[in-house]
Amino acid sequence: MPPSPRWGITLPLRASALGGQRDLVAALPDLGYTDVWSSEVSGTDAFTPLVLAAQWAPGLRLGTAVAGIYNRGPALLAMEAAGLASLAPGRFVLGIGVSSPVVVTDWNGVPLERPYQRARDYLRFLRAALAGEKVTMAGDTVSVRGFRLETPPDPPPALALAALRPQMVSLGAALADGVITNWLAPDDVPRVRAVAG
Repeated sequence: MPPSPRWGITLPLRASALGGQRDLVAALPDLGYTDVWSSEVSGTDAFTPLVLAAQWAPGLRLGTAVAGIYNRGPALLAMEAAGLASLAPGRFVLGIGVSSPVVVTDWNGVPLERPYQRARDYLRFLRAALAGEKVTMAGDTVSVRGFRLETPPDPPPALALAALRPQMVSLGAALADGVITNWLAPDDVPRVRAVAG
């Protein structure tokens, strides 16, 4: 039996203030929506809209698409994800990604270097940290010494990696639970699926 389709919406909607979207979010399940996703560019961060959605519509699956990995350290990202996962046990997907030179370098002053290696380091760290392990690692782009979440989420959130090119899609398929794609034409889907499996 094929899986049931999922219907998602990206929050916050830009037409009104985030705090004023409670009634809309609460109505989403009755409108047939199953998921609420958030992103971050220059509005809200990726987590705040989902914290509110977890309270306003407790049955929805929540996901970040995506939370940037250059603009926050690995331990902070694990703490943010653990907090949200504890509000929505089994319903949160942590989607991470590289972002763009404008967001990373122009706006935050961080060099956008070695994105594949950084994504790999973050996925390895997050998998261990969100499982409650004490993590010490020296990756290619980040080092962490002795970090352990005070209260690991049960269950840990699923991990997804934003990917546009084959190497990053392969990385997401190998180390994450899913791959987030964007800007695909219909003819691109079979090629992405062939890489992702």
